[in-house]
Amino acid sequence: MKKVFTLFILLATGLFAVEFENPTTPLRFGTQLVFGPSYLPFQFGNACSKDFVNCVKDSTSSYDNFNGIAYYSTIDTNIVVFASVEYSKITLFSIYPFSLSSPMGTSLKDLLRTEFMNLQEWGVFDISKDSASTLIDRIIFEMQGGECKWNGIDDTSYINANIDIFDAISFHHDEYCDTVECCGEPIDGGAAMVDYWWTLLPDEKPTSISMVQIKNRARLSQLEQRKFFIDGIKEALPYKVFDVNGILLKQGIIQNGIVQVPKTPAILDIGHQKILLK
Repeated sequence: MKKVFTLFILLATGLFAVEFENPTTPLRFGTQLVFGPSYLPFQFGNACSKDFVNCVKDSTSSYDNFNGIAYYSTIDTNIVVFASVEYSKITLFSIYPFSLSSPMGTSLKDLLRTEFMNLQEWGVFDISKDSASTLIDRIIFEMQGGECKWNGIDDTSYINANIDIFDAISFHHDEYCDTVECCGEPIDGGAAMVDYWWTLLPDEKPTSISMVQIKNRARLSQLEQRKFFIDGIKEALPYKVFDVNGILLKQGIIQNGIVQVPKTPAILDIGHQKILLK
C-alpha cells in the first residue's frame, strides 16, 4: 500500500511541476496563524458549497494528514490558503518557490485579513463580522511586531502602518493574548506549508467563470473584439484583467471608461466588481 501511495505522490508531483516548479521546497513567501483549540474552534461551515474550495475531510487524526479546506486566495491566485479544522490553523504561502514576496505585490497582512474575513463569512468560525475584523486587526498588529522587542515597533505603528508581516513567521493566538502581548516566532526553514499541499488544491480558482459574480452587465459595451467601454466607472480607477483560470493578464488605470484586453474571454476586476468580458 505504501508503494502505491508513493507512486501516486510522484505522479502528482510530476503533473503539478509545470505550475509549482518544485512544490516541496520550503523557501517561499508565506505565514501561519494558529488559534488555541478552545479559543476559536474551526468548522467547515458552508465553505464546501463553493466550487473554488476543496474540503478535505480526513478522520484519521494524524498530525501529518490535513483535515480542513484548501483554495487559491481570492485576491491573488498565486497564493494558496489552507484552513485546518483539526488545529484551528490558517496557513498561506506562494505556490512558487524562492519567492520572497507575492508575485502580484500583495502584502501578507492584506492577504491574511481578506482570507480571515472570508472564513468568517463562510462560517468556518462562529464569531460576528465586527468581532472578526477587530480580532484580525489586533493579531496583524502583533504579527507586525506590536510591542515585541525583536521587531522594534511601538504601538503607534498599528494596522495602518506601511509595514508588512514578516514573511516567515508563525503566530499563536490564545486566551492569554487578550490580556498580555503575544509575539510571533520565525518559522524554522522558511514558510510553513501543508504536507503534499499541491495534491489538496481544487481545480477551480476564485476568478474562474463558474463562480465569478458578474455585476452591472447592462453597463458594459463592446466597442471592438477586445475593447470595452464600462459606463458609470470613476475615471482613473485601477483595474486588473485575468484570464478564466485566474492568471493576471494586465493591470492599469482606466481612461475614458475604456479597457482593452489581451484576449477574451477575460475577467475585469475593477471597483470591487468582477465583470466577464467575452
